[in-house]
Amino acid sequence: MGTFWHALASVAIILLLTATGWLCGEKGWMTAAGKAFLSRFLLSLAVPCLSIYGLRNNLTREMIGDSLKLLAAALLCNALSFALAALLARLLRLPKRRRGVFLVMCALSNAMFIGYAMCTELFGDACVPYVMIFYLANTCFTQTLAMWLIRRSGEQEGGGWREALRFLRSPTVLGVLIGFALVLLDVRLPSFLMSYLRYMNNLVSPLALLLTGYIIYEMGWDKLRLDRDLAVALAFRFLLAPGLYALCCTLAGIQGLARDTFLVEAAMPIVTQTVVAAAQYGADEEFAARGAALSTLASFVVIPVLMILL
Repeated sequence: MGTFWHALASVAIILLLTATGWLCGEKGWMTAAGKAFLSRFLLSLAVPCLSIYGLRNNLTREMIGDSLKLLAAALLCNALSFALAALLARLLRLPKRRRGVFLVMCALSNAMFIGYAMCTELFGDACVPYVMIFYLANTCFTQTLAMWLIRRSGEQEGGGWREALRFLRSPTVLGVLIGFALVLLDVRLPSFLMSYLRYMNNLVSPLALLLTGYIIYEMGWDKLRLDRDLAVALAFRFLLAPGLYALCCTLAGIQGLARDTFLVEAAMPIVTQTVVAAAQYGADEEFAARGAALSTLASFVVIPVLMILL
């Protein structure tokens, strides 16, 4: 029961921060301009700093060998998730505008904005390297296959792979790669720079959760309707995806904190970028918005139950 109450307390903290973001929207304290600023600040600056600081502080050379196995397992799980989601989409006979959105909702989770906050609250800073590995695998699929599928489902034609592979130049991915390089080369940054990175690291979770709360406010309660397709996507997100990760971890011999971190990350809500991409490319934006909002709220119930099972 101690684990359950700890998980419940952790979820309550995250829920309160998310609710604060919703309140900021309700009061008019945060607007679309504030949302745009927070998104850019987090993804372009704060998250890369978090990656460098977290990896340099919590990863060792000895762990990097295991990291390759962990990354391979995460990539394999994501690939299997997309394959299984594609089979479900065919069985459900989804319309074209919804198909790509459905696949991404099923296969990919909100690994950073909510996943990082949830994992560090549950497990402490020791889980940061595993969060980064999961996030790197998640981002590989988000910026390539996911964007291509959503674009193909919308009014625009699917973009080429050269365009999709631009994710390698994104600040978030560069931050992870720089963090790994610093550990591998045993480069120690000056203390004042590490202090700066630590302060930026501490900003990520509260600001990301405030942003999540505002996004839920912006979507509106009237969109929180559950239909057949969304119910299947949520069942996949909270049951099948963690189940696939549990199976892959068992087969790969991944245990302990790495396994627990992967399972919690796999049970996170739908990645927020799905909504943005659906709106940009003319796919089913309302379906994506409802999925993001409902999955975020549902995760506050799912995680305490998952912690009992771990």
